[in-house]
Amino acid sequence: MAHTLKRDRLQFEAWILEFHDSLYRYALWMTNRNESAEDCVQEAYYQAWKVRKSLKDESRVFPWLLTILRRTVYREYEQRSRDARLVSNSITDITAVSNNDDELGLSELADAMNVLSSKHREILLLYGLHGLSYQEISEMLDIAAGTVMSRLSRARAALNTVYDRTPTGRKQEKVIPFQKKGLDTNE
Repeated sequence: MAHTLKRDRLQFEAWILEFHDSLYRYALWMTNRNESAEDCVQEAYYQAWKVRKSLKDESRVFPWLLTILRRTVYREYEQRSRDARLVSNSITDITAVSNNDDELGLSELADAMNVLSSKHREILLLYGLHGLSYQEISEMLDIAAGTVMSRLSRARAALNTVYDRTPTGRKQEKVIPFQKKGLDTNE
C-alpha cells in the first residue's frame, strides 16, 4: 500500500511539473488575477489528487487536469460573486507567464482576445494554446465535436476582425491564429 501511494505521488508530481505552466496560464486567462489563478491551480491539484483513481488513460492526463481546473475556476467564481462576469474584460499580467520574446505581439493578441466572448476565448485557448483535440474539448465542455468546430471557426473569424483593429493600427492579412501546424485551415 505504501509503495503504491509513493508511486502515485511521484507520478502526480511529475504531471504537475510537466503541466503547471499551461494550467496556470489557463487559470490566469480565466480569472485575470494572479492570486486567483494560483489558488485555483492549487485547488485543482488537491481535487485531482483526491480523484486520481478516476483517470483511466494516463495519455489523457492533461485534458483530465484541465477539466478539473476549469470546474475549480467556475466553482471559485460562483463562490466569490454570482453577479460578476466569469471572464473580465481586461487581461493583465499575461506577459508575465509568457516565454515569447515578441511581447508587443502578445500584448496585441491579448487586447484582441479581450474583446471576444468568453466562449470564443475559451475555445481558442483550449485548441490553440493547450493543443487539445476537438474530441477532448468536446468532452471537457460537454458539447458536440461539431459545436467545437463551429465555435472555433467563429472565434477565429472574430479574432481576425478584432486583431485587424488593434490600437497599433497594424493591418494584417487574414491570419488564422492558434492553428496547429500541418493542418488545413478548412477544418
